[in-house]
Amino acid sequence: MSDDVSFRRATADDGRSLHAACYPEKSFTQFRAHFAHLLDWQANGRCHWLVGIDKNNQIVASGQLVLYPHGAELANLSVTASRRNEGIGAALIEALTAVARSFDLSGLEIGVAERNGRALALYQRLGFTEDRRLLIPNAETAIILRKSL
Repeated sequence: MSDDVSFRRATADDGRSLHAACYPEKSFTQFRAHFAHLLDWQANGRCHWLVGIDKNNQIVASGQLVLYPHGAELANLSVTASRRNEGIGAALIEALTAVARSFDLSGLEIGVAERNGRALALYQRLGFTEDRRLLIPNAETAIILRKSL
């Protein structure tokens, strides 16, 4: 991984920078609603949202550990386009996995679109194995992978 990236919890002050760096395909209005919702979850202990920060204090990555009554999943993983293929995504997943371990969870899930072979290969390299397939509303197939902790 690039040595210039560290991870910290997302804060309310991260909104605009996070949108621009990791979720530019969404309108800011759409993103702002999602952002506020996940920050509420984080405040209530339902979610742990990490952002990757480079040496210039710029956001370069984002992802969440979402806790459910009977498990947890990694969600909304993103690395800014200009910083992909540097190992930042793998480091983010490992950081979120460490948070999951602190809750003594037995396992962790992550989903990926069947057509996203690069992400699927990364998740498998990090120890996730296919658990099931789901047909999501837009008729795309998602692969749900699981890792024992």
